[in-house]
Amino acid sequence: MVVRHLFQRTIKKNGKTIKAWYYWFYDENGKQVRKSCGQNGKPCLIKRDAESFIASLKDEEILPTTKKLITFNNYCKGFYDPDSRFLKKQAARGFKYQNNSLYQKQLYLSKFLLAFGDRKITDIRAGQIENWLIDMDCSNSVKNNILAVFDEIESELYSDGLIEFEIHVKHFKRNTKDKGILTIAEINKLFPSDYESLINIWRIRPTEREQDVYSFAAAIYTILSTGMRSSEIRALQWNQFIRPDAILINAMIDSNAERVNRLKKWSDDNKKWRVTVLPDKTVKMIDLFRLDKNDNDYVFVYMDKPISTSFLLDHFKLVLNKSGIDCRARNITIHSLRFTYNSLMRNEISGDDLRLMIGHTDERMTEYYDKSKAIEHLDELLKNKKSLNDVFN
Repeated sequence: MVVRHLFQRTIKKNGKTIKAWYYWFYDENGKQVRKSCGQNGKPCLIKRDAESFIASLKDEEILPTTKKLITFNNYCKGFYDPDSRFLKKQAARGFKYQNNSLYQKQLYLSKFLLAFGDRKITDIRAGQIENWLIDMDCSNSVKNNILAVFDEIESELYSDGLIEFEIHVKHFKRNTKDKGILTIAEINKLFPSDYESLINIWRIRPTEREQDVYSFAAAIYTILSTGMRSSEIRALQWNQFIRPDAILINAMIDSNAERVNRLKKWSDDNKKWRVTVLPDKTVKMIDLFRLDKNDNDYVFVYMDKPISTSFLLDHFKLVLNKSGIDCRARNITIHSLRFTYNSLMRNEISGDDLRLMIGHTDERMTEYYDKSKAIEHLDELLKNKKSLNDVFN
């Protein structure tokens, strides 16, 4: 059955402005078609007459070609565009996608269309999608994200009356391993107080400039001793220092490699800004390259450019392996530093203070994430300085 949707539009008739009833439906190519409910050139002005009119229409009268010819490429064109009908409908339902989420969904949609774009919307089965995903070389989380996009498409197809039932493909069990954490002994080994020893540990190639080696080691230690995310440390500028031992974390590098003034899981009403306190050792490490820097300069750079994600991860793994720490077997990554911070500080400071500094929330803590309210917590958070120094000395 072809689903017809009524709507009103303002037209001019005999010099007068009136509201007339129209209807729209999808043609065989998945394109939206709009037609008048009137007959013989006369507009339909009454809703019940319009409802009676479209109810009397037969599918073959308005859609001669079978809907089975619609492909996923046809139907999904512009599906996640900012002004798409789907996103307008989602907004009306109370769901609003952020730009970063839409970017990710576009990527997952393109993967699906690459495999099934030429397939007719009525000519697809759950097993075909399952087999395709099973053979795909990616994590189960990525596979589930692709399925989430497919679920949204199928729901819209069903809502539009283009398919008789939705295909429900079961999601995959997440196969991610728990992140490993560093021990206190390993932290002391990786970050000795002696400058020359630190450089020797973190230097991978003899040709590396000493300032780049030191900048990288300091960046890793800052992540470790603050629980910051890699996207936040890469975006860090000198203007974010409220004082030498406190940072306003209000920016990150997003998936488009752009510096944005918001943090992970942000919304228009809640950009997730927060304040964190630095232990003395971290302050001393950063102070060594603070001289002659402008407020808008990046704190951590490599080869005179903001440090990249790939360099952070690759170089970190090389240093761990060089130091006899099996990062692969223990699943230690850059994000493990955040887990390490959380684990070490959990028994040292209050849960509320820890959540404030690391950026985790619960039902009671949602309102402090703007600049003024974040800074209001600074005096309270500074009381944890001794605990931070005891752990990261």
